[in-house]
Amino acid sequence: MNQDRIRSCNQNSFSHDGKYILYWMQAYRRFDSNHAFAYATSLAKKYSKELIVYEGLRSDYPWNSKRIHKFILEGMYDNQTRADELGINYWPFVETKTNPAKGILKAISKDAAAIVTDDFPCFIIPEQTTKLASKVNCPLYAVDSNSLLPFSRFEKEASAARILRIWIHKEFLKGIPDFTKQKWEKKDLEGLHQNTKPPKNFGLPKDLDTFLNTFAFKEKVLPAKGVKGGRNDALKILKTFLSKKLNNYETGRSQPNSQELTATSGLSPYLHFGHIGIEEIFTSVLEASNKGKWNPERMSYGKPGDREHFYSESSSANHFLDELITWRDIGFLFFWKDKPSRIHLGNLPDWVKNNFNKHKLDTREYLYTLEQFESAKTHDELWNAAQTELVKTGRMHNYMRMLWGKKVIEWSKSYEEAFLILEHLNNKYAYDGRNPNSYTGILWCFGLFDRPWFPERNVFGNVRFMSSDSTKKKFKMNSYLQYIGELSGNSDSLFP
Repeated sequence: MNQDRIRSCNQNSFSHDGKYILYWMQAYRRFDSNHAFAYATSLAKKYSKELIVYEGLRSDYPWNSKRIHKFILEGMYDNQTRADELGINYWPFVETKTNPAKGILKAISKDAAAIVTDDFPCFIIPEQTTKLASKVNCPLYAVDSNSLLPFSRFEKEASAARILRIWIHKEFLKGIPDFTKQKWEKKDLEGLHQNTKPPKNFGLPKDLDTFLNTFAFKEKVLPAKGVKGGRNDALKILKTFLSKKLNNYETGRSQPNSQELTATSGLSPYLHFGHIGIEEIFTSVLEASNKGKWNPERMSYGKPGDREHFYSESSSANHFLDELITWRDIGFLFFWKDKPSRIHLGNLPDWVKNNFNKHKLDTREYLYTLEQFESAKTHDELWNAAQTELVKTGRMHNYMRMLWGKKVIEWSKSYEEAFLILEHLNNKYAYDGRNPNSYTGILWCFGLFDRPWFPERNVFGNVRFMSSDSTKKKFKMNSYLQYIGELSGNSDSLFP
């Protein structure tokens, strides 16, 4: 395995008396195409230890809801099935009032020779990893499965996508990154399951819907119709994208429409929860765009920074891969070095902060409260449609998300209030919220990774401005608005 992906989280020595290698599955909730699982497997084989995979689900995480809980649990059911197929000793744990999670992980770590986990740089995961590392007597390794290139290769975050794109392309020209095993077979893991039993009260609920109805979640958000979490659905969605949408991605991705009709992949929630990996998406896209078995020699390798031609002869594939790699990586790198537990407007570049300081007292033509935003009761038909889509489906079309964020800045009392409103609405309703790209997507609306725009405007100053009128001129919106009307049942309320 590429050592650039492995980070030691404490100074403890390997415990030869430990009974097993423990893989703590936090962010990348799958077995296949997972560097962390592969590293845990290699340690178990090297030291002749049992391999145990622990996947837990707390009930007290921020913005918890039936929507998010069900999506994660559906992934855990898929993992249980896959573990049984491969003969993996898989220990799922789901917290309830009578079955608290506190102390569980520390307890099962006592018999570990080493612990391996995911090096995800956002939300509650960095703090959880640091806490466990300080409490255990064995080494804890965090493994970067976040992207094609190990993030340790980058000395600093990039200030703009065009800069990072060149960095990434130059790294590719040095050689294709080492990919992990994309699909395990049972024979690969023989001898690693030695029948050690988990403590009592481990396992998954027998009836998911009945189980979910026993919770009093903080956020009252129901699962979206037609959306199911887990690896099996992620692979189905990828297959549909490759066969029906990839060729239209370049020209069709920006046109707002339903998920079924738009050319976007729909994979973001599954990437966020680790039900699918970026390496397998990358290779699948190149195989599909090259009409055959892909290999490194069939890469186009244009000039570094050329997003039109670098990866493939297919322009649509190149545009998709640039979003998948460059734009996804720039968000992760923003968090990577310091792994901040809290993001705020102080993280914006100086030109933006100076700009907002100059315009903070500008008069707002419209002002809305969080409750008005949340219930989609503004004067703007397009903004209300975007918010309705978020509430009803747990997603939002990419272009509409940018407009959505810009308007909240324009219609809030302050920039700080606007950020908190966007963070709350996104993390409460979006399946792919609480992610590095969620936060950098919101901050992009405030000017992150962008440049000054002219002329200078009210409230925004030199930060890029977007309007619903220009959106209506740029796109044919009737189909999108009809789709939103169907979602809301043509009702005046989003919350019948």
